[in-house]
This record gives sequence, structure tokens and C-alpha cells, in this order.
Amino acid sequence: MFCGKAALIRQDFKQQFFNVMTQASTRIRVPSSTSNLGSGFDSLGLALQFYLTLDVEPAEEMTFTFSGEGAAELNASTEDNLIFQAMKFIAAREGVELRPARFHVTNEIPLARGLGSSAAAIIAGFSAFEVVTGVQLSQQKLMDYATEMEHHSDNVTAALLGAFVVSSVDERGKVFAAKVDFPEAVRAIVVIPNFKVRTEEARRVVPLNLSREDAVFNIQRAAMFVASVAARRYDLFREAMRDRLHQPYRAPLVPGLAEILNLENVEGLLGVALSGSGPTVFALANDDFEGVKQALVAVFASRGIECKAHIVAVDTTGRVITRS
Repeated sequence: MFCGKAALIRQDFKQQFFNVMTQASTRIRVPSSTSNLGSGFDSLGLALQFYLTLDVEPAEEMTFTFSGEGAAELNASTEDNLIFQAMKFIAAREGVELRPARFHVTNEIPLARGLGSSAAAIIAGFSAFEVVTGVQLSQQKLMDYATEMEHHSDNVTAALLGAFVVSSVDERGKVFAAKVDFPEAVRAIVVIPNFKVRTEEARRVVPLNLSREDAVFNIQRAAMFVASVAARRYDLFREAMRDRLHQPYRAPLVPGLAEILNLENVEGLLGVALSGSGPTVFALANDDFEGVKQALVAVFASRGIECKAHIVAVDTTGRVITRS
């Protein structure tokens, strides 16, 4: 008798919770992210204040509309966009039926530019699944499922948690992640050339085997980057962001990258790297942000490449869900 009554209480609570989730409009906001930070291939991520915002309202049918960055490229079909694919992915994993809703996507994140647009869409889709079903997923499940879908953990953990995140994945696909406060005095400068580099191509050019010397080189610097963030040792950033694992092989895909990686004597510049798989270039600075931005833009301009450049603060909150 007691067990049956407890089950009814749980069911009633679930129904009440679902009603609260679905009867009001909901806003989901997920930050952009940069990954690798030079030496930390597939392990270091940093959330940035470009956002994908998803407004959700109850509806009779599942519909999507898009505005903002890349809206003309996005297909509004529920069968094609990555947010809906993520919703279906997690619904299948959890064995839960999706309920219809109206979604409006406002996007600030450039697509296919190495700034975590797919990771943000996946986390937004998982969040939308939680909203329309009333099923709350653990942080561990969110990270594991997102990494399974994205195939690497650095961007998705930064998008979910915010700030600077160090992550790894074990043989079973379980994700381990630690969020580290990032110094407020440091800003990111992102320079986005007017061309795309597909992740598949950027990964194809990276060799499957490395020398022991190059592996040790990157291990040393990735560890040093984490330590330099924790200790606020900005003088170590430049060396800690050097890389032999992926950037030398991706440089031919991004004209000007080799020169940018070797920039010296730029006031305020702490370190520079390819953002994710590129082609965006990512720099850290703690002074003369505008001067750093112009120095990076000038390299692309000298090769006749148009680009957009932004000075961006680090996002500290990660995914946020608010209900009205």
C-alpha cells in the first residue's frame, strides 16, 4: 500500500513538474566556445560571450524559426537542424517521447568557424528536450551524451559549464570535466576570416601518429596552460599555447596562420592559437585589446582576406534556462 501511494505521489509530482515546464515560455541561452587553446587538443575549452538563444513556447506542432548569424543558411525543417537532431538523439537514448513546441532560434555564433556553433546547438537541443518533456538530466548525462554526439568533449563541456573547462573521456565514453575560474583581466580577441574550414577536413590533415618528442612537447604546454591560468601567470601563456599536434598541419588551410602564431612584440598580446579547427584565430590579451585585434587583422588583410574581429569577454555561467 505504501509503495503504491509513493508511486502515485511521484507520478503526480512529475505531472505537476511537466505542467510548469510547458505552460510558460522558456528561454535557453548557450555560449560560444573556443577549444584547444593551442596545446590542449580535445581537452581545453573556454566559453565566450557569443550566444545561441532558444525561445520555447507550447504549440500544437513542432516548428523552428531562425534569426541572427547564419539564419539564411539554416534550414527551418525540423528534420534537418542540429538542435532538433539533438532533441531526437537524447529522446531515443532516454526512451522518452518528444512533445511539440514552437522554437525561435537567435544566433550570434558564426557557423563552421571554430567557435563551437555545433556544440552550442547540441546543448541547446538537450536543454529543449528537458523543457518539452519535463525530464531533468544529470550533468554527467548531458556531458556524456553531448560528447557522444559531438565526438569530442572540449566545446560541449565549456558550453554547458561556462568559463575555462578541462575535460577528458574514458574508454567507455564517460566524460570527466573540471571548471576553472578564468582571470577577468584577460579578454579574448577572435578574428574570423571570410571562409570556412569544415571540422572533417581539419581533422583529416592531422596525422594519426606523432613522435614521442612532439607528444611530450604538447603535454608539457597543456599542463603549463592550466597551471598558468590557476596561478595568473600571464607571462607563461605564450609558451603554454604553442603546439606541435595540430596547428602546423592545419596552417595550410588558413592562409596567414603561421605568421600569426609567430607574432611578437605586440603590446598586450599574451598568446595566440587557432580556435578549434579554424579558421578563426583566437588570442588572449590583458592590455591594448584594440591594438592586438588590429595586428591580427593586418595579417589577413595582407593576404587579401576579409575578416570580422571582436573583443570578447569569457562567459562564466554556461548554459542558462529561464522561465517566464
